[in-house]
This record gives sequence, structure tokens and C-alpha cells, in this order.
Amino acid sequence: MGIFKEDLINFGNLIDTEVEVKLSPEDFKRVFQDLDFEFSEGLAKIRGKKKGLLFKRGFEFRGSQDEKKVYNVREFETLDMGVYLKIISPQGIEELEKRGMERDGEYLKISVFEVLKRSEIYKNVPDAFKDRLIIKRYKIKDGALSVFITVTK
Repeated sequence: MGIFKEDLINFGNLIDTEVEVKLSPEDFKRVFQDLDFEFSEGLAKIRGKKKGLLFKRGFEFRGSQDEKKVYNVREFETLDMGVYLKIISPQGIEELEKRGMERDGEYLKISVFEVLKRSEIYKNVPDAFKDRLIIKRYKIKDGALSVFITVTK
């Protein structure tokens, strides 16, 4: 058996099993270049600058985790997955919406798919399984946002 077949067997065993993928602030910085992310136990802070009349002013968005509030989109050619942060401080939410995030009621919807695609774990997933990955839940820990992914049937 070749390495690829062994990988298929191992990833086939991932069905109904969660794998934790830790996404660091640096991982987010690669996708959202003009934003700074900070993660502490249960809390995410997103900082950036917005243009004022003469100067750039800073803003800081704060959101808390809602562990089971995630989304997975599998339509036609569109693949996306992400998390919802419960809004604690709405400061700068308009600026975050300009950068591709969405407000959904009392939550901020953040796509983590591009961030996940740049991780080492995703690079090791066989191509046959990449379009079958979904996020089951997430957790904000000190220094990272961890997403728990699984393979769907």
C-alpha cells in the first residue's frame, strides 16, 4: 500500500472524529493583513485602523465564543466555513464588514476557511477529503482560536 492509500484509510477513520486545528493570530494576519487578532480564554479582540478626516483612528472589536455557533457552506463551487463571535463591543464593526466579515444579529460572522487552508494540517489532507471537511465547534484559548474539524460522509 502506498502512502496515499494509508492516508485515505486514516482520514476515513476521521469520520465522526474531531481534529483540533489551532489558528494563531499570525495565521489570521496572513489573510487579514490590516487587522490584529488577540485571543484569550473565551475572548477575541480584533484591532485595526479606520480612516478619519485627517488621521487614522484605531478601533478594537471584542467578541466572545459561542462554541457551537459555526457555519459550513457546500454549494456548487462555493466552499466556506467559519465561526460566529458574540458581540461584546460593537466598536469598529463597520470596518470589519468592509473587510469581508458580516454582522448577523448579535454575532459577527468570520470566515476561517482561508486561514485554515494555509495551515499545515490542511496541506496534509488528501484532496478527496478537502471538500468534505466541516467545522463542528470552536474554542478560543490563550493565543489561538481552535476549530474542531471532521470529515462528512
